[in-house]
Amino acid sequence: MSTNLKIDYLPADPAIQRTVAEWHHQEWKHLSERTLEDRISEFAEHLNPNSVPLTVLGWMEGKVVASASLLIHDMDIHPDWSPWLASVFVLPHLRRQGVGRLLVARIEEEAARQGVPKLYLYTPDRAPFYQYMNWESLEEINYHGEQVTLMEKVIHSAPSGS
Repeated sequence: MSTNLKIDYLPADPAIQRTVAEWHHQEWKHLSERTLEDRISEFAEHLNPNSVPLTVLGWMEGKVVASASLLIHDMDIHPDWSPWLASVFVLPHLRRQGVGRLLVARIEEEAARQGVPKLYLYTPDRAPFYQYMNWESLEEINYHGEQVTLMEKVIHSAPSGS
Protein backbone atom coordinates (compact mmCIF):
# COMPACT_ATOMS: atom_id res chain seq x y z
CA MET A 1 0.00 0.00 0.00
CA SER A 2 2.91 2.40 0.62
CA THR A 3 3.37 2.71 -3.16
CA ASN A 4 0.36 5.08 -3.15
CA LEU A 5 2.13 7.30 -0.62
CA LYS A 6 3.25 10.79 -1.61
CA ILE A 7 5.71 12.50 0.73
CA ASP A 8 5.93 16.28 0.77
CA TYR A 9 6.89 19.11 3.10
CA LEU A 10 4.52 20.45 5.73
CA PRO A 11 2.36 23.08 4.03
CA ALA A 12 1.56 26.50 5.48
CA ASP A 13 -2.04 25.35 5.94
CA PRO A 14 -3.28 25.95 9.51
CA ALA A 15 -5.87 23.15 9.32
CA ILE A 16 -3.28 20.55 8.31
CA GLN A 17 -0.82 21.84 10.91
CA ARG A 18 -3.51 21.55 13.60
CA THR A 19 -4.35 17.99 12.56
CA VAL A 20 -0.72 16.88 12.72
CA ALA A 21 -0.15 18.72 16.02
CA GLU A 22 -3.20 16.95 17.47
CA TRP A 23 -1.78 13.56 16.42
CA HIS A 24 1.58 14.38 18.01
CA HIS A 25 0.03 15.74 21.18
CA GLN A 26 -2.23 12.74 21.66
CA GLU A 27 0.60 10.28 21.01
CA TRP A 28 3.41 11.90 23.03
CA LYS A 29 1.96 14.46 25.47
CA HIS A 30 3.15 12.37 28.42
CA LEU A 31 6.80 12.82 27.32
CA SER A 32 6.73 16.62 27.15
CA GLU A 33 5.22 19.59 28.91
CA ARG A 34 4.34 21.19 25.56
CA THR A 35 0.69 22.01 25.06
CA LEU A 36 -1.28 21.43 21.88
CA GLU A 37 -1.05 25.16 21.18
CA ASP A 38 2.75 25.00 21.64
CA ARG A 39 2.93 22.21 19.08
CA ILE A 40 0.77 24.11 16.60
CA SER A 41 2.84 27.29 16.92
CA GLU A 42 6.12 25.35 16.54
CA PHE A 43 5.09 24.31 13.02
CA ALA A 44 5.61 27.90 11.85
CA GLU A 45 9.35 27.14 12.13
CA HIS A 46 9.05 23.92 10.06
CA LEU A 47 8.14 25.47 6.73
CA ASN A 48 11.59 26.03 5.20
CA PRO A 49 12.73 22.81 3.48
CA ASN A 50 16.34 24.01 3.52
CA SER A 51 16.77 24.25 7.27
CA VAL A 52 16.15 22.41 10.51
CA PRO A 53 13.49 22.06 11.86
CA LEU A 54 11.37 20.61 9.09
CA THR A 55 8.46 18.21 8.85
CA VAL A 56 7.39 15.95 6.02
CA LEU A 57 3.93 14.48 5.62
CA GLY A 58 2.73 11.31 4.00
CA TRP A 59 -0.35 11.73 1.79
CA MET A 60 -2.73 9.15 0.34
CA GLU A 61 -5.65 10.04 -1.86
CA GLY A 62 -5.28 13.71 -0.98
CA LYS A 63 -5.36 13.15 2.79
CA VAL A 64 -2.51 13.46 5.26
CA VAL A 65 -1.87 10.06 6.87
CA ALA A 66 1.59 10.32 8.44
CA SER A 67 4.36 12.65 9.57
CA ALA A 68 8.03 12.76 10.52
CA SER A 69 10.22 15.64 11.63
CA LEU A 70 13.84 16.68 11.69
CA LEU A 71 14.32 18.74 14.85
CA ILE A 72 17.20 20.68 16.37
CA HIS A 73 16.45 19.20 19.83
CA ASP A 74 14.00 16.58 21.05
CA MET A 75 15.31 15.56 24.45
CA ASP A 76 15.92 18.10 27.20
CA ILE A 77 18.51 15.88 28.93
CA HIS A 78 20.75 15.86 25.81
CA PRO A 79 20.83 19.50 24.61
CA ASP A 80 24.24 18.90 23.01
CA TRP A 81 22.90 16.18 20.68
CA SER A 82 21.52 17.51 17.41
CA PRO A 83 19.60 17.08 15.17
CA TRP A 84 16.87 14.53 15.91
CA LEU A 85 14.50 12.38 13.93
CA ALA A 86 11.21 12.85 15.75
CA SER A 87 7.44 12.62 15.57
CA VAL A 88 7.24 9.63 13.26
CA PHE A 89 3.50 9.05 13.23
CA VAL A 90 1.35 6.89 10.96
CA LEU A 91 -2.42 6.60 11.25
CA PRO A 92 -3.15 3.29 13.00
CA HIS A 93 -4.91 1.60 10.07
CA LEU A 94 -1.84 2.16 7.86
CA ARG A 95 0.82 0.90 10.26
CA ARG A 96 3.02 -2.07 9.32
CA GLN A 97 2.66 -1.28 5.62
CA GLY A 98 5.97 0.51 5.01
CA VAL A 99 4.71 4.07 5.48
CA GLY A 100 6.87 4.78 8.54
CA ARG A 101 9.93 3.29 6.85
CA LEU A 102 9.48 5.62 3.87
CA LEU A 103 9.08 8.66 6.11
CA VAL A 104 12.19 7.81 8.12
CA ALA A 105 14.16 7.32 4.89
CA ARG A 106 12.96 10.72 3.66
CA ILE A 107 14.10 12.46 6.85
CA GLU A 108 17.47 10.71 6.52
CA GLU A 109 17.68 12.02 2.93
CA GLU A 110 16.80 15.54 4.10
CA ALA A 111 19.53 15.32 6.76
CA ALA A 112 22.07 14.13 4.17
CA ARG A 113 21.07 16.94 1.81
CA GLN A 114 21.76 19.44 4.58
CA GLY A 115 25.12 17.88 5.45
CA VAL A 116 24.06 16.47 8.82
CA PRO A 117 26.66 13.91 9.98
CA LYS A 118 24.54 12.08 12.56
CA LEU A 119 20.92 11.87 13.70
CA TYR A 120 19.51 10.94 17.09
CA LEU A 121 16.14 9.64 18.22
CA TYR A 122 14.45 8.16 21.22
CA THR A 123 11.62 5.68 21.21
CA PRO A 124 9.60 4.05 23.95
CA ASP A 125 8.56 1.04 21.90
CA ARG A 126 9.91 0.97 18.33
CA ALA A 127 13.63 0.19 18.76
CA PRO A 128 13.43 -3.00 16.61
CA PHE A 129 11.87 -0.98 13.76
CA TYR A 130 14.76 1.49 13.82
CA GLN A 131 17.39 -1.24 14.28
CA TYR A 132 16.03 -2.82 11.09
CA MET A 133 16.76 0.53 9.41
CA ASN A 134 20.38 0.46 10.68
CA TRP A 135 19.97 2.72 13.69
CA GLU A 136 22.28 1.89 16.61
CA SER A 137 20.99 1.65 20.18
CA LEU A 138 22.99 3.81 22.60
CA GLU A 139 21.21 3.20 25.90
CA GLU A 140 17.89 2.62 27.61
CA ILE A 141 16.81 5.17 30.18
CA ASN A 142 13.79 6.34 32.10
CA TYR A 143 12.60 9.58 30.50
CA HIS A 144 9.60 11.42 31.95
CA GLY A 145 8.46 8.20 33.61
CA GLU A 146 8.78 5.97 30.55
CA GLN A 147 11.53 3.56 29.48
CA VAL A 148 12.96 4.75 26.17
CA THR A 149 15.78 3.67 23.90
CA LEU A 150 18.22 6.34 22.71
CA MET A 151 19.52 5.68 19.20
CA GLU A 152 21.81 7.24 16.60
CA LYS A 153 22.58 6.86 12.93
CA VAL A 154 25.52 8.12 10.95
CA ILE A 155 24.24 9.96 7.88
CA HIS A 156 26.22 9.89 4.69
CA SER A 157 26.01 13.28 2.99
CA ALA A 158 24.44 13.55 -0.41
CA PRO A 159 26.96 13.87 -3.25
CA SER A 160 27.66 17.41 -4.44
CA GLY A 161 25.19 18.66 -7.01
CA SER A 162 22.28 16.55 -5.78
